[in-house]
Amino acid sequence: MEIYTLFDGVAPQERKRMMDCFQPVSKRFKAGETVMSFAGAMQKIGVMMAGRAHLSCVDENGRESRLEQLSKNDVFGDMFTLPLERLSYFVTAETACEVLFIDYVHVVKRCERACAYHSQLVHNLFQMVARKSQAQTMHVSVLSQRTVRQKLMTYFELLCRHTSGRLPMSYSALAAYLSIDRSAMMREIGKMKDEGLVRIEGREVILP
Repeated sequence: MEIYTLFDGVAPQERKRMMDCFQPVSKRFKAGETVMSFAGAMQKIGVMMAGRAHLSCVDENGRESRLEQLSKNDVFGDMFTLPLERLSYFVTAETACEVLFIDYVHVVKRCERACAYHSQLVHNLFQMVARKSQAQTMHVSVLSQRTVRQKLMTYFELLCRHTSGRLPMSYSALAAYLSIDRSAMMREIGKMKDEGLVRIEGREVILP
């Protein structure tokens, strides 16, 4: 799938006019800060302009599950989460981040100026959402595997196919993303290396 960014097809001199139309708000966050807590209503769309973050949910017992890794050009917001009242959703910065927030109403309402760049930005947003949907489908495919090894192999195969094999997160984050114990995951990775199923150099995953 082609990688779209928010400003694809928008001339640099037209970006200010487009910003006047959408009235976005740019904010910066430090590592560990909460970027957004979801209220369960379609209010804002967040676009990662720089840095890394992750989307998590917490159930009524305080158990946290990591749902998605977010990096540059990824989108997030209330409209992309499951409407389960017993779960709380939030985005946390992993590194220093810059995020552009756009009110949902400015995306769906008709542009009073019949602005061509309004339509272009909406097109770009929907393409970015399509990429997000693909990533979520991949995550479900990984989580559906029964064993730690199967989850790792499925994830590594998808990683090498779509992102040239570079791990986008730490091992602790990977364990949370795969919903497995970190120690058990590291033991299994060690076994897979010994058996020649995978080679890992730094953050580069190499499959035979």
